[in-house]
Amino acid sequence: MRCHVSSAHMDDVTPPSSALPVLAGGEPGETAAPLLDRLRIAVSRRLAAHLPVPASMMQWLDEEMDAFADDSELLGELFDQLLHAHALDTATAGAAVLLADVVIDSQAAAAVRAALTVTLAEAATDALRDEALDPQGFVSTEAVLRQQTDSQRTVRQAVQGEAPRLFAQWDQEPEVMQFALAVLAAACAGTDVIPRIASLASVWPETPRAATLALACALAADNEEAIAEALDESVRHPDYNPDAQGDPEALAQSQGLSLLIDLAQQEIGPLVFH
Repeated sequence: MRCHVSSAHMDDVTPPSSALPVLAGGEPGETAAPLLDRLRIAVSRRLAAHLPVPASMMQWLDEEMDAFADDSELLGELFDQLLHAHALDTATAGAAVLLADVVIDSQAAAAVRAALTVTLAEAATDALRDEALDPQGFVSTEAVLRQQTDSQRTVRQAVQGEAPRLFAQWDQEPEVMQFALAVLAAACAGTDVIPRIASLASVWPETPRAATLALACALAADNEEAIAEALDESVRHPDYNPDAQGDPEALAQSQGLSLLIDLAQQEIGPLVFH
């Protein structure tokens, strides 16, 4: 499927994404249930349904965890659990499924759920992003994925398995979550939501945000030509970080995913980490 997102051509005076209006739903001061409460409810529901819960997630039922000052502090701990170097394993896959439950729970703050969604995308693309930073000469993304560790494969499959129920919420979600879902679609080849990504990008024509979404759209479509075009445009993105894109000799999809995750974190991170 071909992506039709017009990001136009950014010039040298294009303002950074931070100069754009905050993604709707991500505004500070939004009234929402604390993340810890929603996390505990998600754990309790899975236990009540006799579904597996990783030991690392069981700890959230402990009253000692009340010491977290706010959602951002708890998010930092969750990110460490899910993405810490060499920590991808079957327990991580279980944690990913649990966090998907929290994302779907609309009582948690939208910006927090968006940050978790981007983290799920990051976990699902671990092997592909590694290839961007340290290319091993693979000729296709399929070749990279065949060489995943068992842990990377298990986590990717877990996130891909949860993605459809997250995408099903698109029309009910605010912009900040739709933006994060676009990143998840890029990570999981979510072709069904490509038209929605294009529609979201049209809200901010000729802006860095549209360019980021054009990259997400190209990755979701797994269109190598479109990915290359989007990467060329992203070089002019005011928030562009060449280190995040990785080695120019790496596969275009690996470079694109690595860069997209970085750009998404720059958009959503300030909404939850003050």
